[in-house]
Amino acid sequence: MRLLISALTCSIVATTPLWAHTPAAACGNTHYAMRQLPFLPEVISPSGVVAGTDERGRPVVWQARSGVRELPVPKGFHSAEPVAFTSSGKIVVDAFDAQHRNRGAFVYSGNSVTPVAGAQTFVHGASPSGLVLGEWVPVGEARAQAVYWSNNVPHALGLCCGGTLKAANRSGQMIGEEYDAQGQYHAFAWDSPRHAPRIIVPDRYSAAIAINDAGDILVQAGRDVYLEQGGQPRKLDLSAGLVNTARSMNNCGFVVGGYGPDSDRYRGFRWSPTGGFQDLNSLVPPDSGWTIQDALAINDRGEIVGKATHNRDEAGFLLTPVM
Repeated sequence: MRLLISALTCSIVATTPLWAHTPAAACGNTHYAMRQLPFLPEVISPSGVVAGTDERGRPVVWQARSGVRELPVPKGFHSAEPVAFTSSGKIVVDAFDAQHRNRGAFVYSGNSVTPVAGAQTFVHGASPSGLVLGEWVPVGEARAQAVYWSNNVPHALGLCCGGTLKAANRSGQMIGEEYDAQGQYHAFAWDSPRHAPRIIVPDRYSAAIAINDAGDILVQAGRDVYLEQGGQPRKLDLSAGLVNTARSMNNCGFVVGGYGPDSDRYRGFRWSPTGGFQDLNSLVPPDSGWTIQDALAINDRGEIVGKATHNRDEAGFLLTPVM
């Protein structure tokens, strides 16, 4: 893989961006300005800060005003990947040794790097209230268990057969995956220690993707994507006959991801409650020279990050809504 690191910006729509507009305004956008990033992005914060990895597997963070800054890989690890921003703006990364046998999650704040408490920790996300969510391997056990951290104190869900937590909303509802006794994994929702996790799509292997503040839950089941609203999951009408992979959802109900016959021939998509399924390439000028391959994350301002190709070279991008 070779990243393009020249021509860091390429505004391809000469209209007013929605950087400072409210999320309500971003919910109605129909076109984007595109900016090339000199790394592959993974996550974007509510304020538009982007984090990802460079071609050496090192974590980096980007801001429009200050550009790219490399983060140090934690001592004893070979590579690290940003996975979440906390509500206070800290960056959470998952770090790995060279063989990917040992792993650990860390929180970056300024110049400090703090390990997430526990053994073999692996983080997927962070909640608006400051919880960190993921999995760990308890002492004396071999199977990863779903856990969330509050002020770096772990709280395990105690699932029977292992699992993980993926995301949570402002109300404290959490989503994740649990394994059953037969080794099958299922997406679940969980909102209180007094209740058992609730399986969302019980008759299929499924993975939890995202939950928003309205309680809408995004689930991947095979090549299909489901959106649960009010306790009722429905299959989203995406690309017919192709694999659809959802990656992220915001509080506008916008869903982004990739679709195609296989992962090597993906194109990025956006689904919205009012506009339905749209290829992201149709929302930027056709003469841009870029092919958007995958959309990996979207924030409440409607900004989208992902990967694209230009002249067969792969690069990261940031899409900014325009009026």
